[in-house]
Amino acid sequence: MHESIKGKVVVITGGGRGLGRAMALGLAAAGAKVAITAAREGAELQQTAADCVAIGGEDCALAMQADVTKVADCERVMKEAKDKWGHLHVVVNNAGRGMTYVDKNFVKERPPFWSIPTETWGMMIDTNVNGVFNMAKAAVPYLLAEGWGRIINVSTSLITMQRRGYAPYGSSKWAVEGLTMIMAQDLEDTDITVNALLPGGATDTAMIPGKVGDKSRAGADGNLFEPVIMVPPIQYLVSALSDGKRGDRYVAKLWDQSLPPEDAASKVRFPIKRDRQY
Repeated sequence: MHESIKGKVVVITGGGRGLGRAMALGLAAAGAKVAITAAREGAELQQTAADCVAIGGEDCALAMQADVTKVADCERVMKEAKDKWGHLHVVVNNAGRGMTYVDKNFVKERPPFWSIPTETWGMMIDTNVNGVFNMAKAAVPYLLAEGWGRIINVSTSLITMQRRGYAPYGSSKWAVEGLTMIMAQDLEDTDITVNALLPGGATDTAMIPGKVGDKSRAGADGNLFEPVIMVPPIQYLVSALSDGKRGDRYVAKLWDQSLPPEDAASKVRFPIKRDRQY
């Protein structure tokens, strides 16, 4: 699997910490070139880039301050990655805003939708949904020129999308999965695939109240997963093993590392599209 990852140029938004950091390190370890972005958290972004270099070599990482809600930033990221390495193969849309922007104690306090400031709703949709659209749109011309590519959109569990009191976040991820299916179909006559990847539960990141690493923290469904669970499925999705696989959601927590990658992937892959007319 790693052989086909070597040299692939991957843009990862929200790459300074949490899931983005874990995926960047995992892909650098497999030989990819990783361009990581963040709207803020500059020190974390630089540290993640340095850690990638320590794993994958001097030329394997590029850190860029960029806001996915700004079209010009998205276009600049693609151009700079292509200018540095001569190629652009993969975009991982990981950047997102979570429920802490609605309520710092959202796991226990479930604010009803009518109590949420309109500005907060707009901010979350702008990052979580519009950001995915902006980055994918900026990337597609480069991917078409390559003749091969991946767009991977980070999503969340179905129960979280529907959970009482999770109006902005859950709604935004419903939208991301619908957009993922539409993108996959729009690109089905190319060798560019589009899929969703999700942890399968809350992870030990800054999106959960409290301090990262505090073992007393928990999500709405219990104990937190470590971000590293995203590494095997993101490696699979970036590799040639996933050629032709499109329009699916991959649940990271179900990955069985005792199995060959293709067998493990088949057990964590679920179709987004349902064959219903209503």
